[in-house]
Amino acid sequence: MVPMPSDVEPAADPSRRDLGAYWYLDSAAGSGAPPVTAVEVLRAVRRFRAADVAMRIRARSDMDMNDSDMVALRHLISAEERSEPIGPKDLSVFLGITSAATAKLLSRLEAAGRLRREPHPSDRRAQVLHATRHAHDEIRRALGAAHQRMLAAAQKLTPPEQLAVVRFLDELSGAMDEPIKPIEPDESPAAAIPAAP
Repeated sequence: MVPMPSDVEPAADPSRRDLGAYWYLDSAAGSGAPPVTAVEVLRAVRRFRAADVAMRIRARSDMDMNDSDMVALRHLISAEERSEPIGPKDLSVFLGITSAATAKLLSRLEAAGRLRREPHPSDRRAQVLHATRHAHDEIRRALGAAHQRMLAAAQKLTPPEQLAVVRFLDELSGAMDEPIKPIEPDESPAAAIPAAP
């Protein structure tokens, strides 16, 4: 996935650093502009997201995979760690793609030696998908060192700091999961343009 403009930190105007840069802040929802420290926390989250996107792009390039294939493979590995069987339909729902697109994706992964299919233990008509040892080795080679550095950074935090970070990130995830409020007709950009005489 190529990082979108909103996924990277834009160059900030030093004279406006206290205004939250490109954050769309609703002063009516609170007591005005938030403390600079809160905005700096959110800027750090943006920097992390940009670094994460860049790391995954490098890994995909190293493994010669597209975004959907990499996401599918990571999902299968994660499901295996939870002992959760994943079939083609489950993967299709997770990725938000059609069954035909899923079939092509699975064929690519299988042809590359990254996927194997097995009969479902309780439904012989269904399949369970597994990442191969080759796929595990590739991902470990591509991301293992970065994951170790990330773990080392987390281990530098004290237990109370770790709990605070977990609470913050969980709350941030919840805030991002909130449905987007529909734009009312009078709030749309077009509504602000005066009609031609």
